[in-house]
Amino acid sequence: DRAFATVFRPRADATGASADPTAPPPREPPADTALADGSAGTSTLSDAIHRSLEDGDEEKLRLLAAQAVDLHSGIGTHDGSQRYFLHRVLRAVDLTRMLATVMQRRRRDGGELTELELLLQRKELSRLINELRRELAAAIADRLYPVGAPDPPDQPSMVRDVMQLSAVDLNELRRTIQPLARQLAARIGRRRRHQSTGRLDARSTVRRSLQSGGVPLDPAWRRRHPHRPDIVVLCDVSGSVAEFAQFTFTLVHALHAELARVRSFAFVDGVVEVTDLFAHATHDINVSRLLERRGLIAGDGHSDYGRAFEQFCQRHLAGAVTPRTTVIVTGDARTNFRPPGLGPFRLLCQRARRVYWLNPEPEADWSTDDSAISAYRATCHGVFEVRTLRQLADAIADVV
Repeated sequence: DRAFATVFRPRADATGASADPTAPPPREPPADTALADGSAGTSTLSDAIHRSLEDGDEEKLRLLAAQAVDLHSGIGTHDGSQRYFLHRVLRAVDLTRMLATVMQRRRRDGGELTELELLLQRKELSRLINELRRELAAAIADRLYPVGAPDPPDQPSMVRDVMQLSAVDLNELRRTIQPLARQLAARIGRRRRHQSTGRLDARSTVRRSLQSGGVPLDPAWRRRHPHRPDIVVLCDVSGSVAEFAQFTFTLVHALHAELARVRSFAFVDGVVEVTDLFAHATHDINVSRLLERRGLIAGDGHSDYGRAFEQFCQRHLAGAVTPRTTVIVTGDARTNFRPPGLGPFRLLCQRARRVYWLNPEPEADWSTDDSAISAYRATCHGVFEVRTLRQLADAIADVV
């Protein structure tokens, strides 16, 4: 992608002229898309993108994409990957809601438009939004990896940030899940065998010492019975954390020999159980199959932790969580400025044996903007920064 952008995408030089000599002269940014200081405000920018989508103005959308990256990505003030910065921009711009708003207005004002015409218009809007996403990604890549800059050092995929991996890297990482799960199961088994000895058994030790004249050369120990916990996995599958949630599901379900029972739940702004997908799967589950479950997206398709925890407590808490249950929550705790649902979450923590939170965001970004991880951290038993597949395996080994 970087090579293609370097060779084929026209770039601007220091004077603002296009690097492509055959390209037409650049147009001035529309007056309604910028403020006096040259940067778009949040509401002004959103309104401009909304109007450009309605008008189908692709050139204007390209200009707005660059402004959105400058305003919302946080490049230069935050550390992160390309996918992380794109996630910040998309969370601020909210393209999904724009699509729904435009289509509602056209249904209301269209009058004589048929369902086929509305479907065609929706497809065209979806195409424009996908093109805008590509422009956003390209603008972020231009700022992170300018022409002539050295390539970042290559690292094994197991220790690279999952939010930074390309599609090819993610496919490679999926192939390592089952071998990693076998290693993790063997590691947990060895640890439990080594910890299986308990307190000294005085009676058995004295009986054995009779063979050595009363000298206790061979002490006897009371054997512990290792605890095999019930596990409930509750994962946010929205946006960039969806891939990480899939890895969590797959790893935990691969440890059946070491766990008494596993139940998995996915949520966005609704919550559904997805245990059956992993219980009967003979290969890795694609994340898109999780999103197909009815009830998972109950509103606008953006994370709503408060609503998800409330629904889980109402529908599943009594049957899924017992005092023997360890609950693993995976997500970035980004509430989109909605109520975090601390009441239902406290109820979950009180009923479960342990509650642990795995956060794939850098710890430096916790409790910034709409992150409520500090509020959840005060209630649950532990919070882990888990950004790589290796860190995920280590965290699960500690939890179970």
